[in-house]
Amino acid sequence: MNIASVDLNLLVAFDAIVKERNVTSAAVRLGVSQPAMSNALARLRIIFNDPLFVRTSQGMQPTPYAEQLIEPVSRACELITSALQINSVFDPATTTKTFSFYMTEIGEILLLPKLLKHIQVAAPNACVRVRRIPEQGAKEAMANGEIDLAVGLFPYLKAGFYQQRLYTDKFACIVRQGHPTVHDSLTPQQYVDTPHVIVMSANTGHDAAIEKILLTEHLRRKIVMTSQNFLVLPMIIEQTDAIATIPFRMAQKIASYSTGIKILESPIPFPNVDIKQHWHERFHYDPANKWMRDLMVTLFRE
Repeated sequence: MNIASVDLNLLVAFDAIVKERNVTSAAVRLGVSQPAMSNALARLRIIFNDPLFVRTSQGMQPTPYAEQLIEPVSRACELITSALQINSVFDPATTTKTFSFYMTEIGEILLLPKLLKHIQVAAPNACVRVRRIPEQGAKEAMANGEIDLAVGLFPYLKAGFYQQRLYTDKFACIVRQGHPTVHDSLTPQQYVDTPHVIVMSANTGHDAAIEKILLTEHLRRKIVMTSQNFLVLPMIIEQTDAIATIPFRMAQKIASYSTGIKILESPIPFPNVDIKQHWHERFHYDPANKWMRDLMVTLFRE
């Protein structure tokens, strides 16, 4: 088939029907009338000599042939959209955009206050929304624009995604002031003998990284409590003889408002972690996305 014989607007209509699975909704998505969208579908069926979509109780379902077209057509539409946005202008002073993030609890605690403070001045009508990191579907949410940036440890965001390092962090231990056995330093033996509190916050990846190293060193911690959030740590550590191994910057934040807690160097050589921002290739040239990425670099990159 010669591409010169195909109206590219028809491919946009095809992509809209794929996303909406409804002709009327696809028409609304593109800002055209329902008859115009129906006419576009009829022309597509003639061009491809295939029904392409069949009406079912679950909406307009693609035929096997249409299934083969979905990815390349969608990608072509995204590339054209990105190209047309290269010279677009984004004005933070007037935007009303909601910037959506995937961010771990640590990221929210360490990054959001400074980020929001800057946005309130530079983009006073903008809004920031942080979404829970799902077990599945993160890639799709970023590809369709529901999420602008993912900040933290996201090793599975590779093909189709850009990434940029913001800073590197290390692991440290926190204990209470006046701990009966742990004073100004920790030995490896003390580390495994002392009760541990761990945080298994959704999709942070921190404790999994710690446990992996301990296994290679043939060490086993004495875990007495597992929590789902970091905010409980100051109260637990201050009032017990337990210790916790957490990112150093988080330890600094906790120690800054909990005077009964001190930070110790970890006796186990845990690897450093790179905290990165990730975005889908579809939005690489999007002016608003680029503005936010640049802002994150300005505020947090080392």
